[in-house]
Amino acid sequence: MTHPLKARFPLDGLPAHLLPCPPVGSPSSAFTKRICYYIHEYVLLPFSLWYMKHYKIATPMGILQLPFGLILKRHGRVHEQEGLAMNLARAMGVPAPRFVSFGSLGVPSACPSLLMTRVPGYPLDWFDPGQVDLDVVAADLTRILARIRSFASPHGAAVCGAAGREIRGPMIPASPLAPFADEGAFNARLRAFVTNVRMGLITDDIPPEDMEAALAEHRARVETVERCLLALPPHAIVFTHGDLNMHNIMIGPDGHVCGIIDWEGGAWLPEYWEFSATAVMDTLPWGKFMDKKVSRGAYEQELKGHQALFLYVGDSLSY
Repeated sequence: MTHPLKARFPLDGLPAHLLPCPPVGSPSSAFTKRICYYIHEYVLLPFSLWYMKHYKIATPMGILQLPFGLILKRHGRVHEQEGLAMNLARAMGVPAPRFVSFGSLGVPSACPSLLMTRVPGYPLDWFDPGQVDLDVVAADLTRILARIRSFASPHGAAVCGAAGREIRGPMIPASPLAPFADEGAFNARLRAFVTNVRMGLITDDIPPEDMEAALAEHRARVETVERCLLALPPHAIVFTHGDLNMHNIMIGPDGHVCGIIDWEGGAWLPEYWEFSATAVMDTLPWGKFMDKKVSRGAYEQELKGHQALFLYVGDSLSY
């Protein structure tokens, strides 16, 4: 029997043998989704609108507050996979919301919705610089990610969604993508974006006198994607949040991480993805924090490769 690869991060904290993954819930039947849709849409939605108006509660668009610690997330990008991913994360010991129900009629004209519990705290990006000790945040994230990476994927080497199905998320090109048998197949799809999707577009709006330099830059970028990412040895496949940015990290009164929210990108992905997805633009401070303070540079090469890849897949992102 082939044992799964162990992640390079963290250096300490992983068990000698990966733990079996907790059970992943199954998607609801079409009948259950329909019943939940009517309950969400015609009972919870109007009640939430009254409740928030009465108590003067302001929330981000698409997030509807309810009493008893509940939230209704309602917009066109909501999928049940997010609920399955957050419940899997909870079963792994991550402070994530609890998925309650998913409502959908399966037609574009009917907005899907997800009922879940509310986690305490406030998003990290709500705080002013210096209000939160980022060394504490780094230590908490390291502990949480070590916990997640202690579990082996129930899908073997497959790159796939939380329940073994399609992959969605803010940094997944042409989302959703069908599941892949392994990282090699996933890399082949990423390589296709570089060699096919943008090959005919690199000359757009470039003056003839600049064409040679532009083509040289393109070839160097393609070489970086290949050398720093797609041609590397296989990575461990780990459960990944997929959008571990400041707005999805909740901070409690004691300054510690008390919740991770927005699991729509939760999937089984190569181990570097959790970090490189936050750093696709090398000027973003949070990506540098995740690379230097959390992973301690464990995926430095992969970050360079993903940054070069982003220039080819950015137009295909649907979030």
